[in-house]
Amino acid sequence: MRNSISVRRGAVAACLAAISYVLMYFSFVIIPIVPFMKLDFSDIPILLGLFILGPWAGLEIAAIRSIIYFVLTGVSLPHMIGVGLSFVATMVFCYPLYFMMRDKNFTLKNAVLAIAASMISLTVVLSLTNFFVTIPLYMNLLGMKLGMPLSKMVLFGVVPFNLIKGAIIGGLFALVYCRLESWVSVQAHKFV
Repeated sequence: MRNSISVRRGAVAACLAAISYVLMYFSFVIIPIVPFMKLDFSDIPILLGLFILGPWAGLEIAAIRSIIYFVLTGVSLPHMIGVGLSFVATMVFCYPLYFMMRDKNFTLKNAVLAIAASMISLTVVLSLTNFFVTIPLYMNLLGMKLGMPLSKMVLFGVVPFNLIKGAIIGGLFALVYCRLESWVSVQAHKFV
């Protein structure tokens, strides 16, 4: 019986990773001064996986999605940095939301608090990472030139991008979860 649950769990995780991977291709720029930062909806299946399968599965789903995307879209050091940062962004956004919502009834107040915490963690971590690591790496590896000081790019590009991304992904997930809450709960009990 345990092996059957393990196989089903792996199959569900693989399906969610595949959906997440496909959703990465439907991306668009929302802040013109940071055209390399694009919004996609690939975090939604990962969040569903977290609530259905638990925290380790969320990590697995995000890792599988990122590895497949990296391999199939071109293996290069700059691309690895971007995909790696996307993975970090997913973890930093999804886990606060999951841990704040998993044992609570779905209410608007709980959802707003969890989404706000995720938005703040996403914005702080990615602003610092972009300022100290990612953008300087791109500047050195690709010879990327900025049309403004790095601090202004982070303040006027990275910060608003992550706040907008967090609000959109969080709001969309809240709508999806609200519609699927009882189904997610039933599915989650199958894997306990």
